Amino acid sequence: MGQVFRVDQKQPSDEVVNHAASVLRAGGIVLLPTDTVYGLCTVLSDRVVTGAQELFDIKRRDTGISIPLLVAKPTDLYVAGRDIPAYATKLAEHFWPGPLTIVVKAAERVKPEFRKKEDDSIALRCADSELIHKMILAAGGPLFATSANTHQLPAPARFEDVEPRIIEAADCVLDGGDCVEGISSTIVICTGDEPHVTREGSITEAQIKEALAA
Repeated sequence: MGQVFRVDQKQPSDEVVNHAASVLRAGGIVLLPTDTVYGLCTVLSDRVVTGAQELFDIKRRDTGISIPLLVAKPTDLYVAGRDIPAYATKLAEHFWPGPLTIVVKAAERVKPEFRKKEDDSIALRCADSELIHKMILAAGGPLFATSANTHQLPAPARFEDVEPRIIEAADCVLDGGDCVEGISSTIVICTGDEPHVTREGSITEAQIKEALAA
């Protein structure tokens, strides 16, 4: 287990952010709070060899399911995605930063192990979190982030609810107390002619339809 640091999610110290970012750049896994739930993160970088398998092993989850990528801003939809429908761009502009995960076709730079095998897609989200924003900038790239829980168990929204073995498996641990949203993000599939909501979180399907109709 890596060292545990207390962190203010709204005003994270540069010292803590830079240390965690150095762990990511070295190929390590960081446990930290997002705006929704706690996540296990690695960095998207051509120089970092940490793969999805390490995250799957910690979660005790089968491979072949894409790991969400946290990006810094709405235009980063194009950093890891390709063939982006106009409605997906509109959703990103309307709801990002925020608890909406947008699934699009994966760009070539995304390693196959991080994509969903069935349709070669990648899930992207821009978190409404100063901590996450600073981490992305300090680490030098977007963060692959999966909820910090054993597969099929509840995703923890409080540090005290993170399983001890998950904490033990991380190379660096950031304790930020409670997450702001407290529930997982809404997921919308944007790989076809129309969007399809597969998980509803704090953003409802009705809100998504309203945003697209505006």
